[in-house]
Amino acid sequence: MKQQLDLRLTQKMVMTPQLQQAINLLMLNRLDLAQEMQEAVLENPLLEILEGDDEGDWSPGEEGEGPAPTMDDRMEVQGPAAEEESLVDPLANWDYSVDESLDNESYQREERTLRESDAGEFSYEKVLSQPTSLSDHLEWQLSFTDLSPPEREAASYLVGNIDEDGYLRLEGREIPKTSEGCDIERVIRTIQELDPPGVGARSLQECLEIQTRLLGQGEALPGRILALAFPEFLEMDARAIARKTKARPEDVAEALLFIRQLEPKPGRPYYRESPSIVVPDLRFYEDDDGEMRVAISDQGLPRLRIQPSYRAMLRGAPKKDELRDYLEEKMRAAQWFLKSIDQRRRTILRVGESLLVHQADFFREGPRGLKPLVLRTIAQELGLHESTISRVTNQKYAETPFGLVELKSFFSGGVPSVGGGSHSATSVRERIRQMVRSESPEAPLADQEIMKKLAEAGIVIARRTIAKYRAELDIPPVSQRRKGARETGVFSTS
Repeated sequence: MKQQLDLRLTQKMVMTPQLQQAINLLMLNRLDLAQEMQEAVLENPLLEILEGDDEGDWSPGEEGEGPAPTMDDRMEVQGPAAEEESLVDPLANWDYSVDESLDNESYQREERTLRESDAGEFSYEKVLSQPTSLSDHLEWQLSFTDLSPPEREAASYLVGNIDEDGYLRLEGREIPKTSEGCDIERVIRTIQELDPPGVGARSLQECLEIQTRLLGQGEALPGRILALAFPEFLEMDARAIARKTKARPEDVAEALLFIRQLEPKPGRPYYRESPSIVVPDLRFYEDDDGEMRVAISDQGLPRLRIQPSYRAMLRGAPKKDELRDYLEEKMRAAQWFLKSIDQRRRTILRVGESLLVHQADFFREGPRGLKPLVLRTIAQELGLHESTISRVTNQKYAETPFGLVELKSFFSGGVPSVGGGSHSATSVRERIRQMVRSESPEAPLADQEIMKKLAEAGIVIARRTIAKYRAELDIPPVSQRRKGARETGVFSTS
């Protein structure tokens, strides 16, 4: 094998730390951005937060009012006179050693007093309670069962695979019939006897059957309906249920009311989803002249600037000095961070202004007026990459006349139209929602009828696509929307 040196020219993008920081800031939502800015102030002594200035929570981006103050503008608001004035206090105490205060006898005495008081006194009021999870509740009950150690280990494995709804979602091949001499089916039956009733079921039918059996109705008509006529039960076909179970229609109606009171999601009482806080980045509003405008929010974000005292210190530091090198490094980092924040702000505002043009019908008609729009269209218009638009619209929200909307919801694929052009999938789903909302309870619209009505409006769409959109909107099938089904009642699993 011969060794030799080759020279090759290649092109590749190198991500500098500054560029990585700018991309990371662009991806953050407002709450994460505020935290990132707080951490930047702690890491860089040259940055400080301006206190007591809350003006300009919403900065308009329309023409004629000029750009909103940027981070760079805030860096330059302090003139030379103000800088000299602010230099007096910080630099006068620059030689003061912080260690001197640590040797202070009163400081040590106060610290010792606080430490002793914390160690000798415990209060339950200082403890933040945590709600009991479903798995914890089941594990606690398993400790009172007569399962052997191998069976207990298998039960813990199965409990760990029960989802938030209370169902055992393991596939058949993932549940062995026997494991180390223990019967897995017996272990599953033991879990299904625990509280809440119906937990550990592998399907909706099994969940309802467990609850019916525990309530003493397993051999009665409710249990027979679930065992013999479950498909007819889902369709709420009372006549077919009566034929299969050989029961009277009035008894069937009473049994259906009993089943309706059961819990299709046993784990629901133990599922506590943390509430998410959404702060809009943009606001679309109508001005006094009736024109739609867009503004970007500065609310909740700290206002940063470079401390004037460190600027003066950098100007007065001798060349080739460690202090000067340190200050120059921190100054560059601070300036780049502020420019990245300002660039993020400008980019989001530019995207909002472009959306205001492309989705003008949305701001007049609501979701029904959304037009097909892809990221490439906005990216080419603004001279940015599609990935940049994706980062801008992800986890960013806008306040609109029709409520709080995520920016990425303005982008939607197209559904063909008869006369050419297309309709957005979001607007088609909204049309389906409106049709179902205004339908007659005695004669609800089937998917085929919805397809015909949409075709009359010039929207070409397949019946299976309508069924897909209907499922996404949590709209039950026509058999469950019929008035008779609503009266007898079948619960919703959503």
